[in-house]
Amino acid sequence: MNSFKRVARDPLLHFLLAGGLLFGFYRILHGPEASAAMADNRVIVVNPPALLRFMQYESVAFQPEYFRSQMAAMSPQEQRDLAQKYVREEALFREASAIGLADGDYVIRRRMVQKMLYLLDDAATESFAPTEPALRSYFHAHEERYRDEPTVTFTQVFIDNEIKHPDGAAAAAARLQREMDSKKVGFDEAPQYGDRFPYLQNYIRRTSGFIESQFGAAFARRVAELQPSTQWQGPIQSNFGYHLVLLTQREPAHLPPFEQVKDQVRDDLLRDVVAAYREKAVADLIQQYTVQAQ
Repeated sequence: MNSFKRVARDPLLHFLLAGGLLFGFYRILHGPEASAAMADNRVIVVNPPALLRFMQYESVAFQPEYFRSQMAAMSPQEQRDLAQKYVREEALFREASAIGLADGDYVIRRRMVQKMLYLLDDAATESFAPTEPALRSYFHAHEERYRDEPTVTFTQVFIDNEIKHPDGAAAAAARLQREMDSKKVGFDEAPQYGDRFPYLQNYIRRTSGFIESQFGAAFARRVAELQPSTQWQGPIQSNFGYHLVLLTQREPAHLPPFEQVKDQVRDDLLRDVVAAYREKAVADLIQQYTVQAQ
């Protein structure tokens, strides 16, 4: 008796009964032809096109040729596993659709909308084949996007605030600067002096943003004011202590050659083309509907 009660409470049993009742009612209401259509819906066709679509939607990447080569490279066991995974998902999807689980579910609604957008993006990508002149034109129209930021090259010697100095960290830094200038300490000799810094000693062609991320905004502003010199400059205070800086090179912002950024230009143009195609396709689709404000 207890076993019967446990079976009767089994959610899977309820699910199967609901599906059976739905099939019966559908047959009574719509007749034999509708029953045949529902029976056809019980056939899951497993073939290469179906598996190819499944792989693309599962990866959210619509590149037929890539996934076709991936599927061709699979072992027989991997292909069987893929087919089994597809059949499992398809069966669950059809049953969920049949008993109306998607009705009123906003999450599913959003996923279906997203799926439509993926299809539109895929259509735009498939037809994307820009010429060299088109890429160059886009490059010159968006030069600011590809312009390299100004950079500086320097080495630094650090005097730590956390280490006690007889006359204070600032005075210790000034004294060390005089010593290094008198000895004409160069770029490569800097590691022999000062305290251990948490980050780098040498900064080669680094942007102001990178410098700020390691030393703080005040230090980055001071370094931006320095000019290349053979003399040690500072002391400059950072979030950690004081620094003596030997700045050897400053490079202004510059536009790299087209060939150097050609791949990035192509990717950016594709993104813009896909976005424009999507907006036009959606606008054209909306035109097919009558919108009523009530």
